[in-house]
Amino acid sequence: MGKKLRFAVIGAGMIANAAHLPAMGNLCKKGSIEVAAIADDRLEAAQETAKRFDIPAVYTDAQKMLDEISPDFVAVCTPNMSHKKWAMAALKAGAHVMCEKPLTLGYKDAAELFGLTKSCGKLLLPCQSYRWGSDMQFASDALQQCDLGSVYHADINLVRRFGIPTWGFFHMKDYNGGGPFCDLGVHLLDSLLWLLGNPRVESVSGMAFDHIAKQGNDVLLSIAESGAAIGVFTPRPYDHREFDVEELSMGFMRLEGGIGVNFRFTWALHYPSSRHFMLFGEKGGLNVTERKFYNNTGHYQSETALTYYDNRPYAGIGFNIHWHMYDHILDVLEGREESFLVRPEQTLNIVSAIECYYRSAAEGREVRAGELEGYPG
Repeated sequence: MGKKLRFAVIGAGMIANAAHLPAMGNLCKKGSIEVAAIADDRLEAAQETAKRFDIPAVYTDAQKMLDEISPDFVAVCTPNMSHKKWAMAALKAGAHVMCEKPLTLGYKDAAELFGLTKSCGKLLLPCQSYRWGSDMQFASDALQQCDLGSVYHADINLVRRFGIPTWGFFHMKDYNGGGPFCDLGVHLLDSLLWLLGNPRVESVSGMAFDHIAKQGNDVLLSIAESGAAIGVFTPRPYDHREFDVEELSMGFMRLEGGIGVNFRFTWALHYPSSRHFMLFGEKGGLNVTERKFYNNTGHYQSETALTYYDNRPYAGIGFNIHWHMYDHILDVLEGREESFLVRPEQTLNIVSAIECYYRSAAEGREVRAGELEGYPG
């Protein structure tokens, strides 16, 4: 076996501890990589994480870590608004990069990052990890097996009744940029566009609401419902008075080819927690969440339950989608696969949707992708 690849992590929050580092640990056990260092502004968080995962070097200055460690690969697990800064720094330091989603919240910034990636001769993978999930693997297969005809409509929803992330900076615009649209919605939207062959997002008409979170009611909260099923090890104290992003995002977007998409993503809504992902075509409809196919058989209306077996490894492991993603990362880095599954043109499409949504919600009108700064004419 050749020299181990040196990995480093920027950000010691929940997603690094619960998802990325356990997945990296699986590669370490295989003898493929070593996690050489971790950096976080909070010394306590970095030290606690390093101790748990036996990481030898701890930094509070991520740039110093990059300069001294010279890693082959860097995982950027910081709040959204610093993704571009640290992804650029890692690329300039000579590393391949995995950056938590969303890569950026603006089209121009994402385009600049991919331009730098190309000039540095490195690889950049935005963490659109839902593609490796059982539901989306099923959906990808079902679209090949079930004849939907041309898909012209989709309905995607992810509702948390009261699942506000309360352990970090998610609820603060200066750090996160937005709420559930860029936290939850980006996953479902990326999966949808990937499944449909990446039709261009033409426009978004969206609304944002923040009525519940700011009330500060003494409601019993579930850490698991807020996205931290494995737990939070070094939480930052939560104060509802800091909340200044949306708790509910909803709206409609137009995709290339005349496809319409309804969406709703929430951290707080007086409605049961639920997930809904449906595709509608000229010949049939697919309920991905319930694994059902709707069509007509002769002159009968048909509803078929689809049995799907996910025979891949890692069943039952928390955040196992990241384990599959890191297997893929290693396959690309070691030349067994040609390129990352999440491609630049796909990510730019997602980022345009994010920027259109937040502009639309702020301005109260439909916003077209062609209005975005840096968007190709």
